[in-house]
Formats: sequence, structure tokens, C-alpha cells
Amino acid sequence: MDKLNDKKPCIVQTTQGFSVSYNEHLLYSKYNPQKNIIKTIEESDFPDGSIVLCISPVLNYGIEELLSKLSNNCMAILCEADLNLYEFSQNFRKENAALPENEKLFTPAPQELYNLPLWIYEKNSKGQFRRIITIDFSAGSNFHKEFYTELTKACTDSIMTFWKNRVTLTKFGRKYCRNFFENLSRLPETKPIEKYFKNISKTILCFGAGESTDLFFDSHLVTLENRSNYFILCADTALAALTERGITPDGVFIEEAQSVILKSFIGNPKNTEFQIFAGLSSLPQLHHIFPARQLSYFFTEFTQADFLKRAEEEKILPPKNPPFGSVGLTMVYYALLFRYSEKIPVYICGLDFSYSAGRTHTRSTPHHKAKLSAISKINSLYDFNSAFNSNTMAFIDKGGQKFYTTQILSSYANLFIRYFSCEKNIFDAGKCGIPLGIPRALPELLQEALKEQKEKIQQPEEKYEKEDQVRKFIKEEINALQTLRSLLTSDRGLSAEELQSEIRALAEKREYLFLHYPDGCAFRYDQSFLNRVRTEIDFFLKVLENAPL
Repeated sequence: MDKLNDKKPCIVQTTQGFSVSYNEHLLYSKYNPQKNIIKTIEESDFPDGSIVLCISPVLNYGIEELLSKLSNNCMAILCEADLNLYEFSQNFRKENAALPENEKLFTPAPQELYNLPLWIYEKNSKGQFRRIITIDFSAGSNFHKEFYTELTKACTDSIMTFWKNRVTLTKFGRKYCRNFFENLSRLPETKPIEKYFKNISKTILCFGAGESTDLFFDSHLVTLENRSNYFILCADTALAALTERGITPDGVFIEEAQSVILKSFIGNPKNTEFQIFAGLSSLPQLHHIFPARQLSYFFTEFTQADFLKRAEEEKILPPKNPPFGSVGLTMVYYALLFRYSEKIPVYICGLDFSYSAGRTHTRSTPHHKAKLSAISKINSLYDFNSAFNSNTMAFIDKGGQKFYTTQILSSYANLFIRYFSCEKNIFDAGKCGIPLGIPRALPELLQEALKEQKEKIQQPEEKYEKEDQVRKFIKEEINALQTLRSLLTSDRGLSAEELQSEIRALAEKREYLFLHYPDGCAFRYDQSFLNRVRTEIDFFLKVLENAPL
């Protein structure tokens, strides 16, 4: 047998097949290399909806046995993080044992493994996958053990996130789609959000509704005298906290689809001049409160659907952002697009993603006002239930205090770190809450803010320029729904096969008719499903036909 001191992988002949020597280790048994992995496969169960992460499959032992046990709703992903082992395995397959073509098999390169969780999320658009199973196919897994552990966790989180989003769509999907079409029809009346891109040369302040916003303003860092030095953005729930301190923001971000968020705008005079930056699936009642010129839209992709892709291909949608799940993160995302250059600093405050015992929001927010109005002999102002329950986790925050968070809130903080920690000149101005992975710096805001000289840049037109395309898109949807209703309710002289083909062609591309069903991951051609789709057609026809275009 060859000496086990190879720095590059090499074949080692054993009495019952090949093993591999790498970094002074044998990656398979020197007696029977295939035995252990094949036994593991034979003794394992792979329920429907399983994704099997095959860790370090080097010589492919057990792959064919695995594929033979996987159902149609399963798949195997060959994961090799070590570049030497990956190249060695690829060469071995070409020369000795090429794997058969199989739609249930995926082999990403080492650098592609970092995007594997996102790939799984997108691949799971029809909800066919439900779990991640990890199997070590060789001892090569020991060279990157920590990476594989994190990869498994990230892939599992991706599957869980998909199903959490499915629960959200079941509850709110119909409302999101209705709001999408109503706001889309009014889009030509509004001011394009692109007008603000690379156009702000003042220091940008972003405020959320966390209690660090109280600490910020209690320090008198922004006053009426120096207000004009800054471009101020806030989340919807933080608006009242600013205006009651005499500070009118330049922009307010809102993504909420339910009318309960309108409480955030109570007390603001109708002539208040701040811009509303709203998600295209947010509540359409904003058009009854603010003039069209005061509204600017962005698009958060609340689901992956063909009707959204078609709208995007028609280039009628406003700029798109990732589905953060938090309006605070969306605000920061666009604040970075608004600044003229990376030299313009952006300060973040109130995105605490946590709270102290007894408090959850800054003063004057709708939640704080509701607590004030409910005070009685048995109802306290302090909200201790939020801190002391089975869903919360205690930790020591960036200010050295004991704070509380939840899995959802901490996941938002992790998203913030993932998306924004590498951005230049973005600072954490909050004195409490979860660390955000960016430099902490309370700026000398009483001094003159940074202003950068810049050339005059071409601004987009105030009026949205694609009114005809929007009208055409909505008209096509109306015609398609009317045709689909006719196919479902009348005899048009078609054979069963022709009828099914035409119904599928129309319904499958209009997921808004069924995506809010518990079983609405994908269109199904059965009578129960079709009956429910039929009831949705009238609802969305009414929405589209009443569009103001």
C-alpha cells in the first residue's frame, strides 16, 4: 500500500476496491471501502420531500444506491468544500465511474455551496421539499466539519423559511395580491422612487421604533435649528415618535398590508411634507390619505410567481428589493441607494431587534399610546409579558444592559449583518439593542453635516412614464380571467384534454388565484381545486375592473 503522506488526493488499492489517501489520512476503510456507506444508505429512510446532502462523496460509493431509494419528490446534492477533493472526484468520474444522468442529482462546485441555501429556496417553489438529511460519504467530511455543520443549518433554515412564508401567504396572500394590483394601477400617478437614487448629499439618519430612538433624541443630537443638515428616514411605526418631538422626516417607509398601520399617521396634518416610500403590496388606502405626488413605490417580491415575473419582464414594476421581512431593513437598503456616494454617512438608530423588561417601543409610537390609554388599576404601562415568556431570550446588549429578543427579531438582526455589515460609512447610532455588525459611532450631529459637491445629474421625470404598459398588463389579466371563468362554467365544445390544456395554460400563470390556499404551492387540476379557483376569479376581476386606469 502507498504511504499515507500525500498532500494531494491519490488512489490507494485495497483488497476489495479503491480507497483514497489525502493529507495523511485514508478517506475509506483499507479493508472494504464501500461497506460502511452502503450499509448506512440501506439502513436509512428517506421520506418524501427529502433533500440529502451527500458530504464529501469523493469516489461516489453509495450514490447509485441512494438514488434508487429516493422518490420523485427527493433529491441528492453532492457537497464537496475541499477544492482538491472536488477536482479529484470530478476526474475520477470521467476516467472510471461516471454517474448516470439523473434529475434528482445536483453537483455544485465548492464556491457554489455558499449560495446553496438560496438555490434550495428557489428550487422549492412548489413546496415539494420538507427536510434536509445529511450523510457523510467519506472521511473527507472531517477536513471542513464546521463548514458542513453551518451549511446543513443554513439549508435547513432555508426550508423552514419557505414554509414559514407559506404560512404567511396562507394568511395574507390574497390581501398582498389585491394590494399589488390596486397599487400597480395607480403607479403612473406617483413619483418614481428612482428620483432619489444617488441624489442625497446630506448625512442620512434612519430611525426605527426601538427604544434607542428615545435615547438618541433625549441627547438633543438633532434639533429644529440643525434639522436641515440631515436627510431623515423612519419606519412607519416611528413616525409619531419623530413628529411629536418637532422633527418631520423626509421619508417614511411602509410595507404593512393591513389597515392597522394607519394608526401611525394619526395626528399628522394633511399638508405635512414627507415622502411615503411604500411597498407595492402595502395597503392601498394610502392613496386616500396622501396626494399621489407624495407616494413613491418599491417592490418587495413577496412570493415567486409567474404573474410577478411577467410584470417584471414588461418593465412596469418599480425597483425590487429582497424580501427582508422587516421594514427597517428595507429602509436601510434604500437609504444606501439614495446617497450620492459612499462618502455620505448613514446612521442607524432604533433598529434594536430587542427590548428591555417592560418596554418594547420608543415613546409616542402607536403601541406606546395604546398602553397609555389602557392604564388602569389592573393594567400597567409596563409590558412585562413581552419580556418574560417562553419565546424570549435574554442577552447582554451593546450598552451592557440585560435585554430580551425572540428568534424572529434576532433573525432580522442576522439579516442586517449579512446585507449591510460590509457597506462603507454606515454607523450604528443606537445606545442599546442587538449589535448590528457595523461600527458604533454617535456622530457630532450638532456640527455642520457632511455635504459633498457634485455635478448636476439627470433626474427622471416626475410623472411615471409607463401608463400604457400598465394599462395593457391589467387589461390582459382581465381578459384572461374572463376566458378562464368561461372555460370553468360553460361548455365550449372542447374535448376533456383540450379543456384541461387551456385551463392549465391560463390558471397556472395566475398564482394569485390560489397561492393563499393551504395547498396552493402549485396549481392542481382536480374538481375541488378548480371550484375554489372559480370563486377567486370574480374577486380579482372586481379588483382589476375597478382599477382607475
